[in-house]
Amino acid sequence: MANSIAAVLFDKDGVFVDFEKTWTPALKAIAADAADGDADLETRLLDVAGFDPGADTFLPGSIWAAGHTDDLVEVWMPLLDAMTPAGLVETVNTHCLRAASHPVFPREQGQRIFSGLKQLDLALGVATNDAAASAHATVSAFGLDDMFDLVLGYDSVANPKPAGDPLLAFAGHTGIEPHRVMMVGDNAHDMQCGRAGGAGVCVGVLSGNSTRDQLVPLADHVIDDISHLQTLLASLEHGAQVER
Repeated sequence: MANSIAAVLFDKDGVFVDFEKTWTPALKAIAADAADGDADLETRLLDVAGFDPGADTFLPGSIWAAGHTDDLVEVWMPLLDAMTPAGLVETVNTHCLRAASHPVFPREQGQRIFSGLKQLDLALGVATNDAAASAHATVSAFGLDDMFDLVLGYDSVANPKPAGDPLLAFAGHTGIEPHRVMMVGDNAHDMQCGRAGGAGVCVGVLSGNSTRDQLVPLADHVIDDISHLQTLLASLEHGAQVER
C-alpha cells in the first residue's frame, strides 16, 4: 500500500527505558550536585523540575519528564549563583551519560520486539529529549544498535520536541515521506512532534509518564506498551477499527 506505515520513530524514556527507575534517581543526583550541600536549594531545584515528593516521581509534562537539558538549565539558572549555563549543561549531561538505564522490558524481550518490527521491513528510529550521546549509550547497553536506522537526541536537531524537527530529520535520513512514519511516545511532546512533523499516525503508550486520559486527546491510538505495536500495525494495514 502506497500510504501504509513504512517507519516507526520511538521516544526513548517511558517507551523502552523505564522512566522512573532511570531518571528519578538521576535528577536527584543532579540537583544534589548543583545545590552543593544546600538542602533547601536542592528541594527548590527538584520542585521547579516537576518533582512530586509525595509520590516520589515527576509530574507528566514537567520539565524533567518531557523537556531537555536546555529547558532544565533555563529554569534552574536563576536559582544558581555559583554556576554558569555552560557549566550546568555539562553537569546535567555528564550525569545523564552516567545514569544506569533500566529497561521497560527484559533485555531479550525488548530485542525481540524491535527485531519483529524490523522483520516487517520497517525503518526504525529514536528521537529523545535526552542528549544524543546518552541515547546512543542506552541503545548500545540494551543491545539494540542494529535495530535503529537513526538515533536522535535533543542536540541532534535545531528544534527538539515538541517541534517537528526530529521526525523530519528521521524522514529525511530514511527517504520515507513523513506521512508514512508512525510516532510512538509516552507524553504530549511526542504527540506534538509527530503532528508538527506530519506523521501519519501518532501512538501513545502507557508504559511511561502519562495516563490514558492525558494521551487520548493527543494520540490517534493509545496502547499499553510497544509489545502491542505489531498488532496495531496489522490492524491499521487491514483497515480495522482500533480502540483508542
